[in-house]
Amino acid sequence: MRVLKLTSTLMLLMLILIGVSSCSNEDENIGNIPSQLIKTWYMGEGTYITFNADGTGVYTETDEISTAKLMRRTDTRTTDTYSFTYSYEESTQTLTIHIDGDVMRWTIVTLTDDTLKIKDEEGELITLKKNATSEPDIDITLLYNTWISETQDIYTFNNDGNGTYKAKEETSANDITYEYDEANKLLTLHRVNGKVVRWTILSLTNDTLKVKDNDGQELTLTVYTNTAWIELLYGKWGIAGQTIMEFTNREGNKLFTLHEVEEMEPYTVPFKYDAYNRIYFFENENWSGGFWQVKQVTQDILSIDVFSSDGENLTKESSMTLFRIPEPDELVVGDESLLYGDEWTSFDLGDGTPMVCQFRQNFSDVIWTEDGESMTFNYTYNTDSHKLTLTGGGETVVFTITKLTDRIMYLESIDEDGEIQYMEFRKL
Repeated sequence: MRVLKLTSTLMLLMLILIGVSSCSNEDENIGNIPSQLIKTWYMGEGTYITFNADGTGVYTETDEISTAKLMRRTDTRTTDTYSFTYSYEESTQTLTIHIDGDVMRWTIVTLTDDTLKIKDEEGELITLKKNATSEPDIDITLLYNTWISETQDIYTFNNDGNGTYKAKEETSANDITYEYDEANKLLTLHRVNGKVVRWTILSLTNDTLKVKDNDGQELTLTVYTNTAWIELLYGKWGIAGQTIMEFTNREGNKLFTLHEVEEMEPYTVPFKYDAYNRIYFFENENWSGGFWQVKQVTQDILSIDVFSSDGENLTKESSMTLFRIPEPDELVVGDESLLYGDEWTSFDLGDGTPMVCQFRQNFSDVIWTEDGESMTFNYTYNTDSHKLTLTGGGETVVFTITKLTDRIMYLESIDEDGEIQYMEFRKL
């Protein structure tokens, strides 16, 4: 498959991705927050908002999103929970809320122990009540993740009641089991040493878990993200020295570029990643609902699955594996002896299927394996022109080796339309 066809597919997938962003707080000073504000308020129609004393909060929708007053988007979940940060300006009685990439400002009109009246930026008056109904349920599915505590202990909760626990001073994790009492929001952990830990869940979002332990102490855990893979992601990726895409981090700005191919200008958008090794793109003022799932990233290869979203369902569109473009990428063809020895590996650009070949000098043939099936081709190699000719099954294919080192081999061939096709193999 040609590089040009793959790139056109990538551009189409990029244009249909839509989505969600994370919240951040630009204000360092949270202000002198009124003590009466620090509680959970009911906004009506299944919507709750909690203001914590440390300038953080939780926004929860327990009904259809179309009824919500703060978040305006479509979703199908019964309960959606979002973290936010906020600050308070006493002189103007203004709350500045940073949520999901947006900044919202509310002016407090009335604040008592039981009632909060605010005016939003559009001048709409909204009344919130304390304990108008029972507090929203915890969406326990958000627990199924890996969490790290303030003391660097790491907990993993699977969806089957099992998990792991790793103390900061330990070198490996131990198994745990757990159960959740929904009525009391009680999470009970059983460790292998017989110790039982009970946590009352105070709040649970996509990235923050707040609990009260056996001793009544409040603990905050955040989603644990292994960022080693993201450092490997940065760089140029493509095939046989032809750059298809590039990930960069420029002074904290994470950018993705689809490079110029077939007279298209380079296309650059911001990107972000999550704890599940997923990449989201920011286009048309939105974060993508679809994503790229990074299956593997090393110094040599990047393997991804591409998922699109229609707002309700995820669809796997394609898979691909690309090679890291060396920097500098010198097109040097080494000695023929470099062909021999270990196997060479490449990947089908359409679906990521691995292809393996091994040159056997004594037999002047190549064993080619793909989809579990092996084929044998005779070959000749011209050391002057670097022409590699494969013959088998009554067909002959001629490649030009444009780069050959102890680990990397670039190949070019001309198809029936006179267009160049590229292949790359590496000794992985």
